[in-house]
Amino acid sequence: MHSTRPHTAQRSAAPRGPVGPVGLVTLVPLLLLLALASGCALQPVEVVRPDMFRNYAVYLRDEMVRRNILDAEGNYMEAAIRDNRDYRPSSYGEELYRRLSTRFRSAEARNGLAGETFADSAMPDDNVRIGKVGFALGQGMDVISVSLTAITDWNGDGVNDWLVTCTVTPLFGTGPREYYLVVENVAPTGVLKPTLLAIRDCANNECTVLVGKARSKVLGFDPDRSTDKAPSNFVESQPGQQIVVPPHTPAPAGAPGAGGPRVQEQSLSK
Repeated sequence: MHSTRPHTAQRSAAPRGPVGPVGLVTLVPLLLLLALASGCALQPVEVVRPDMFRNYAVYLRDEMVRRNILDAEGNYMEAAIRDNRDYRPSSYGEELYRRLSTRFRSAEARNGLAGETFADSAMPDDNVRIGKVGFALGQGMDVISVSLTAITDWNGDGVNDWLVTCTVTPLFGTGPREYYLVVENVAPTGVLKPTLLAIRDCANNECTVLVGKARSKVLGFDPDRSTDKAPSNFVESQPGQQIVVPPHTPAPAGAPGAGGPRVQEQSLSK
């Protein structure tokens, strides 16, 4: 039987006096016995990025307490050993870049108009840097960084899951936006489909944490739905591209022969 030791995800006051080796030997089993006796033993947590995990402990504290990942004081139980049943890739950064779905933030990916994963959606001239536990991607006017934050049994099914943080930082304009994700029951193959737990939106030196329905207002879609299908007669086009619409497609409002208000063309050079 392997023991674990309690840690805190937030800053706490320094102890009033030293605790000797005998005290520690007595204290740790006592804490474990108390937790087991109360029926709410903490789930062990392997923290990969303490700085990011602290945000989970602050902004998702109630949920993490409910799932027995934190106690009421914000403490967590550090995993003493790694579970051999877990999938352990040689590079988490490579796995996240190649396999993590972008549907949690991209409406285009949800309706099939953009690549499913970050690797699928990256352009040839995008700058990508892949590390051991995450990656950074320069895409358009944004810098996107994704990192494994912690490993724990989020859903309580006996199999560890990944807590993942995605940060999108615009080169200009508003502040960064953080997406707090969980990937449950990670398998060696297939697309990693995360659940969006919360969004932390920052602008003008102020940050707002969005959960529940508030996420949909920011994203423009419901992240809890599996997909947002495009209309069957939807055709994507680029400026100057000639397209052929499907047969019997209704004319858009304002077009010749269509109902509704007409659209008057105006020159943008005036």
